[in-house]
Amino acid sequence: MKDTILKNIVSDRVVMSVILLNSLVLFFGAFPGIRDDHNNKLFYIDYACTVFFIFEVIIKVKLDTWQGYWKKGWNKFDFIIVLVSAPLLLSPFLNTREFGVILILRIGRLFRFFKMARFIPNQERLWVGIKRALRASVGFIITLCIYNFILAIGAAYLFADISPEHFGDPLISIYSMFKVFTVEGWYEIPDIIAENSTPFMGFVARLYFVFTVLTGGLIGLSIANAVFVDEMVMDNTDTLERKIDILQKEVRDELDSLKKYNRKELESICNRLDKYFNQKGEP
Repeated sequence: MKDTILKNIVSDRVVMSVILLNSLVLFFGAFPGIRDDHNNKLFYIDYACTVFFIFEVIIKVKLDTWQGYWKKGWNKFDFIIVLVSAPLLLSPFLNTREFGVILILRIGRLFRFFKMARFIPNQERLWVGIKRALRASVGFIITLCIYNFILAIGAAYLFADISPEHFGDPLISIYSMFKVFTVEGWYEIPDIIAENSTPFMGFVARLYFVFTVLTGGLIGLSIANAVFVDEMVMDNTDTLERKIDILQKEVRDELDSLKKYNRKELESICNRLDKYFNQKGEP
């Protein structure tokens, strides 16, 4: 009886209802005037949701033992989210306006949105596809990062004195080149360099960034996207290929059976003809 009550408390329907309530609270709590107010009703509802998620972990561990709980992937995911959002419990006892703790608390609260992923239809196939796509893409992504690093160091040596806000040091330069890779407003940086330098350096800057956009932004990211998407739909392709293989095998079996049937039928006809002619040939 006790276990039945505990199972009802942490059932999918109850957990989903709490997640939706918590999401609404986080949404309205982000408005100015509510965000840092620890005396409003939304804060206490959010606090109660955090407590519920902690008790959800405790109850599931009690029902399924720690080893059984930890074997399930979604339980690991929920545990990490609860662990990250747990510092919210300290907020009534700390003056978060004087410390940077408020930033940690806000980030931890936002992680609870990910608990909704558990209720996405066909989410298991989706996550399997994402994992497979990430494994296939990791090599090319690392290659792009190295390429970005090389171009960023080159830009830092070429344009640091002309545009220090974009290429003043290697870290700033890497970020600036990453923005160029996204092909959003990439032309603004070479235009700024051209305005603050000689015509020759302006030409070099435009040529350098056109080359960067073509090789890293258009070709590089397009290939990375193609690899990712191809691996994401690989599961559907494999299923289709298996069905085609099964269909081909069935067709071959049917053809073989038809060939055997026709051979037997021909033999039967030949035997009948032989009997007929033998009978006709008798005196």
